[in-house]
Formats: sequence, structure tokens, C-alpha cells
Amino acid sequence: MIRGILFDMDGVLIDSEPVILQAAIAYLADIGVTARPEDFIPFIGTGDKRYLCGVGEKYGVSIDFEQAKHSLFDYYRRFANDRGPMPGVHRFIANARKAGLKLALATSALRMKAAINLQAIGLGFEDFDTVVTGDLVKRTKPNPDIYQLSALSMGLATDECLVVEDALNGVQAGKAAGCSVCALQSSFTVSELAEAGADYILTSLDAFEDFSTIGQFNALLASYHGSDERTVYGANKILEAGQAMMGEKALLEFCIEQAAKARKNAYAPYSHYKVGAAVVSAKTNRVYSGCNVENSSYGATICAERNAILNAVANEGVVGIKLLVVVSQDAPPAPPCAQCLQVLAEFSKPETEIHLVDVHCAEGREGAHSIYTFSELLPHPFIFPSMRS
Repeated sequence: MIRGILFDMDGVLIDSEPVILQAAIAYLADIGVTARPEDFIPFIGTGDKRYLCGVGEKYGVSIDFEQAKHSLFDYYRRFANDRGPMPGVHRFIANARKAGLKLALATSALRMKAAINLQAIGLGFEDFDTVVTGDLVKRTKPNPDIYQLSALSMGLATDECLVVEDALNGVQAGKAAGCSVCALQSSFTVSELAEAGADYILTSLDAFEDFSTIGQFNALLASYHGSDERTVYGANKILEAGQAMMGEKALLEFCIEQAAKARKNAYAPYSHYKVGAAVVSAKTNRVYSGCNVENSSYGATICAERNAILNAVANEGVVGIKLLVVVSQDAPPAPPCAQCLQVLAEFSKPETEIHLVDVHCAEGREGAHSIYTFSELLPHPFIFPSMRS
């Protein structure tokens, strides 16, 4: 049973790879080296010293890292404050704390860089039971030392720990330490992470549903085992979440409730036709709602369905739509318009469920509730040729 979580930092808690890349290129330019972004790929996850000096060696330049690190991190500090936490970080850590899991920050980065990153995402060293940085070990990832020391510092066996990583070197380090490894798809592809040995592969920490006990966490983790294949949703591939903890029936009822609630906020001074919609994200099981917003320039009007989709994208980025609920005052209830169906096509599977509900049914009275698959409403959607899977 997993009792402790060992977090890598870069690419897991904060999207810092673009920051250290920018800082390293700026530093190398100062010493006369014109480096390219692809030069750094082999050194992702190996620690800041190897990251910088490895590229220096490629160009025949020997770098004294102890001297260089101050200039490097001056650049890094300038860029890091614009980065926020990766999706789901604060929610996941709060759940883990509530559940009683022990937490470690285990990063190949130096302590000064870790402090900059944590400040940028609103966390501190005190939020972890132990902190192990690259300056505390002689061998950094892909060697197992950092994760072995982290588990030992928390009084846990390595097989009681889950490593959360995004880099191939980190996945290999976690496996070499004897830990289970959950890889996040922020730096490498699903197939690359699976080949490196990851036991679980998720899009982000936000893909974890809420949990409040160690037992619930382990049950959720077990449901993600072997998740190394994504499902096509329209023009995108999504790594799907497991079954919703509340159950599919309750999830649908909640979706109808949120669509009905959103409908009441619709801005429809011209047609007086109010519509509410809600979508369920396939990768998180979260519900996002929207209402129609009209405009005196009628073409600028946005429908409830598109509003809900845009809400989901704004919160999660690329999404897959597990189901859509549309609540309208019509009887029978109205389907999405052609424009909304085309937008839905970008994020839906042919079997994505579309629930059309009238106001009476949504409010718990006798009314109409029709169910269609997306392919029934739009059998031949247009997907841009280069985006077809």
C-alpha cells in the first residue's frame, strides 16, 4: 500500500522547463555559446549542473557550475515568477494531507532553485515532510539516490512510496529505487513514459479525483494502472479518468443541476430564450457549465453549449467531452445548433452522450429527457485533415 508520495518538482509542481531553458540559453549566450532548445533534451531531469554543463560540453566549453549557478539563477528568478502551479497541484496536495499521506519534495534541482519555484507557486518547504534536493546527493537522476533518501527520511520503505515524475530520467530513478511511479504527460509522450517503466500515466495531477483517506487514494491509483493509451476525442487524444467516485447516475444528475442553474443566468434580452448547458470532462470527471449570451449583433451571440466548452478549455486546456447536458424551455427540448455541434466535434467521441432536458424535468417535475449520441446528431463532422487520428 502506498503511504508516501515523492514529488519531483520541475514539470510536476511547476512548468519550469521553459524557464530553465530560457535562463540557460541566456547564460550560455553571455559566455559566447549560441545554444538551441533541442540541445537540452538529453539532460532534462538530470539536475541543473548537468543540464547546463552538458550543453556546454557539447560546444567544447568547460563551465565551473559553482561559479555559474549564481548568474544562471539570477536569470531563472526573473522568469519564474510568471509561472503558476501545474493543474491540480494545490488540490492534490490538500487531499493528500487530509488523507494522512506523507509527502516529500525530491528534486535534482539545487535548494536555491527549489525555493524560487515553490515561492512562484505559493508553496513552501514546510508543506512537505522532507525535502531532498540535488545538492544533498552525489548521484542525481537517473540514479535512485534522491528517492531512496526521501523514503528513508520519512521512515518508509521505497515500495510504500509513489514517485510523481514527468521526465524519463526521473521515471527510471523511481523504478530503480523500488518505488511505484506515476508519470505526468507534460514533457514526454505516453509511449516514451511507458517504455521508461512508468506504472501509471496521467495528463496532470488534476486527473486525480478527490480522496480523503489512504484507502481511497490507493483504490483510485489502482484504477489508473496501465493507463498508457489515450482515447480519441474529435481532434484530440485524451487520457481518460477512471469512473467518477460519485457514480455515473449521480454525475449525470449533478450535470443536469448545473446546466439548469446556469440557464437562470442566461443573457437573452432579444429572444428571451434561455438555455443552460454543462459538459463533463473525460480526463477529470469535472463538470463545467455555461449559458447563452446574446448580443445586438446577432452573430456575436454565444450559445450555452459553446460557453460550457470554453469554460472547460479555460480550466483544463485540451479536453474530451464525456457527456453534454442541454436544458431548454422547449418541449421536446432543443438540440445543439449546427455551429455548436461543429465545436463539439473538436472534443467529442462518436458515442459521447448528449442529454436534452426540458425545464420541468431539470427541476424534478414530469418532463422530457432525450438521449442521443454525438454521431446521431452529427454523423459526419469536419475535422481538419492534419488533426485526424
